[in-house]
Amino acid sequence: MRMNSEGIDVEVPQGWDGEIFRRNPRAARSGERDSEDTRPVLHMANFALPPTRGDFGSGAVELMRSENVLVVLFEYEPQAAGTALFSSTGVPQVNPQDFSPSSMQRPIDGQSGAQYFFNLEGRAFCLYIALGSHARRNQLVPELNQVLRTLRLSSR
Repeated sequence: MRMNSEGIDVEVPQGWDGEIFRRNPRAARSGERDSEDTRPVLHMANFALPPTRGDFGSGAVELMRSENVLVVLFEYEPQAAGTALFSSTGVPQVNPQDFSPSSMQRPIDGQSGAQYFFNLEGRAFCLYIALGSHARRNQLVPELNQVLRTLRLSSR
């Protein structure tokens, strides 16, 4: 299945779940985001995503088993694309050695995470990935990279 919305286009493999969405302005006002101009978010996982989850996967990471992968692509405001944090250009190649248990937004025993900041087409993104097992990162990352190779980002 192919998902295409908000200038984000990606192939969702069989057995994966995914959604491209924006937080609504009411959620933005409640502190999830600073602005009513909410930005697109992509969530993809090789397990069923719960209907309610935070921008960076809270609510989903707690459900992960050792074979699971969660991908979050979070867009920041356009002016961030020109900053040092987002100076890398293009969707990154993910490597097993990039993952660390300390990179999880909230540490969960056995899990591992990685975070990449980049820009493309004048847009600033954070790619955040959680793995259900740090010990299995060498097996999980190739599957993840197959999915990321289908990701296309365009100006909106």
